Amino acid sequence: MMKLNLLTPVKRRWLSILTALSMSVSALFYVTGCIGDNVLTTPITVTDYKLNTYVRIYSYSNVRKEILTDALKLCDTYEHIFSRTLASSELYKVNHKETNIISRELATLINIGLEYGEISNGAFDITIGSVSSLWDFTSETPRVPDDNKIKQALSFVDYTQVHLTENSDGTYTIDMPEGTCLDLGAIAKGYIADRIKDYLQEHNVSRGIINLGGNVLCIGQKKNDTNFSIGVKQPFAQDGSSLMETLSINDSSVVSSGTYERYFYENDKFYHHILNPSTGYPYDNELWDVTILSSDSTTGDCLSTVCFVLGLDKGMNLIESYEGVEAIFMSNDGTKYYSSGADKYIFRQ
Repeated sequence: MMKLNLLTPVKRRWLSILTALSMSVSALFYVTGCIGDNVLTTPITVTDYKLNTYVRIYSYSNVRKEILTDALKLCDTYEHIFSRTLASSELYKVNHKETNIISRELATLINIGLEYGEISNGAFDITIGSVSSLWDFTSETPRVPDDNKIKQALSFVDYTQVHLTENSDGTYTIDMPEGTCLDLGAIAKGYIADRIKDYLQEHNVSRGIINLGGNVLCIGQKKNDTNFSIGVKQPFAQDGSSLMETLSINDSSVVSSGTYERYFYENDKFYHHILNPSTGYPYDNELWDVTILSSDSTTGDCLSTVCFVLGLDKGMNLIESYEGVEAIFMSNDGTKYYSSGADKYIFRQ
């Protein structure tokens, strides 16, 4: 899953990243007009380059376009809180020991990350920043970092050493060892998508789609008794348009994590961006993709990465323990595996 960098793709690759969860919704652009109840057949749409990807918001509710534009601006607000690399961001200042007093918003996301660290028994760890900062998957000539530097950085990876304390004024104090670097890239976009949805609903958008470079979150239905059709890209598809699956979704989230999002080869060896906090190198668990269907995007963002790092068996067992959450796993031989309730979301012609 494409992550905030937080985990940074460059503009020249936006198409491949955006279609990591592309929408197979050509019907979005059919005939203009309304279908009663203030429902549009052709949506109001805004697009901008935010969070190092192209962000699109579609509204099938007939509202002022400025509402969608203002919703897009929330991406900037949250980037200045959650970005690991932006020097003006709150997280950057925490990582560089410029402050240990943080906002409730940042504390909320950090706490979510710590919870999923616990759920995965450390296979997912938001203190991976000291390691992930060594890897540059967006460079013109990416290289495997020096092994000694990776080993040194691993000494700072341990989510159990991060502690939050609420203060009387609603802020939080964060305590973590010197050298610890938090990276919220695996979970931030889902959280931001949920906050954009809250904003849009507060401003009378009851039908629409939020696409944060592949994290797709639907608001309501496209129209009464008609769901949105969301296409999940086939990993490593050469044409960029082949779909692994088409999903029928209403008022739900679809998020994918996979090895095909950012990767490179060195000496004929494949390296992707999802790093193992135990080794400092990419996971090798025979998976290409994990796609999560959930009611909110934060859960989908977290679980798509957590289930990927856990692997097929443990990841599927985790999904089956959640009510209302489904998953599709694709192994690196192209085989797809479905959670017990996933079939009801599969679009059938």
